[in-house]
Amino acid sequence: VGPGNNDDTLLSAVASALHTSSAPITGQLSAAVEKNPAVWLNTSQPLCKAFIVTDDDIRKQEERVQQVRKKLEEALMA
Repeated sequence: VGPGNNDDTLLSAVASALHTSSAPITGQLSAAVEKNPAVWLNTSQPLCKAFIVTDDDIRKQEERVQQVRKKLEEALMA
């Protein structure tokens, strides 16, 4: 959300929010951020659109982790 933001900006904002707070990271929940992305509406959340992590997202990520672990194991055994 906002002018000039890119993937690196979002990653930095989420990482910073995770590092500085134990609160859940949800992004900006207000629709007002869509009208004026330069407004910092909730300072405890990164300046990104609200997002939801589903059980399916978690399952897919767990599968990716298992695949990478298997590749690493195979590489170490070679």
